[in-house]
Amino acid sequence: MMHSINVNYHPVFERGIFAQYPALFDRFLRHTPENLKREYQKVRETLPEYEASVMWPLIDGPGFCGATHPGAENVFNTIMVNSNSPIYNSDCLYINPSRSVFAISDAPGMTTCSRKLFERLDHYLRIRSVDDLEAIIDDLNNETQVDDRATLSLIGFPGNEPAEKFKKAVLLVAGDTYLFQGNLLRGTIRRIEDDPNFIGRSYVHFKPKHIELEDGDFFVVASDGITDIRFDHQDAKLEEALWSLVNNNPERFAFHATRSCNCIIPNGDFNRVTTRFGGSDNVSALLVYPERLTNHTCSESFILGGYIMRKTT
Repeated sequence: MMHSINVNYHPVFERGIFAQYPALFDRFLRHTPENLKREYQKVRETLPEYEASVMWPLIDGPGFCGATHPGAENVFNTIMVNSNSPIYNSDCLYINPSRSVFAISDAPGMTTCSRKLFERLDHYLRIRSVDDLEAIIDDLNNETQVDDRATLSLIGFPGNEPAEKFKKAVLLVAGDTYLFQGNLLRGTIRRIEDDPNFIGRSYVHFKPKHIELEDGDFFVVASDGITDIRFDHQDAKLEEALWSLVNNNPERFAFHATRSCNCIIPNGDFNRVTTRFGGSDNVSALLVYPERLTNHTCSESFILGGYIMRKTT
């Protein structure tokens, strides 16, 4: 994984993709009244405006990589049904290199609640110690209104001495975001499940898990959109798909996981083939490999996603 921190942006729709896959429009033309067909055709003619203009970010640095995506199928359907509707990504990715805190949050609906949650988390981490993570999370929960509730899966590394290998980790799962712990040396990966409540439930006290790290440990955090990932075989489990991507190329894990969730899918439908995008939901993926993390001097933190925007041309 990289020695410097880089943020790059990739298109949700690459140039020429709608001309290359005209079958994407078939479902909007079957059993559709003529007046609606004409409306869909008008929208179809505007789609090149979205090619290479709606973007998703990828971040990588020493010991981590992450990405967040609004969901190709999600965006495509939004445009086709109502081209005036905003494009949104309620998922949000948080990277704080100097405090070694990494997290993903997902809020229900079209909202920026996850970004607001991470802005508050970032403020606390600037004025309080990372060793105070449990109290910080409790404060975040109590400050969040029910209408602003969001998931939060977080990995932090408090109590580690500077210039030494990371030996301890703190893990939190709140809501339905995914968190996995794996080990490259043993070839294992398992899901860590904790509290199903979202942040914003004032009657809940979220208590993070404290663990000792072993050589080869890694962590994957993902929003629930990760279930759109493509599997090598029909009976594969999500853990198997994630392990394959980590094992093959950890430096490019976030890129390949995100692309896999949003690629073109030709589906057999009786005597027809229905062509769709993957990515029916926003999706975020993050890999953290503690052995390659550094005590980074970068004071900047990164909040990616959690937006609502109008059409970009």
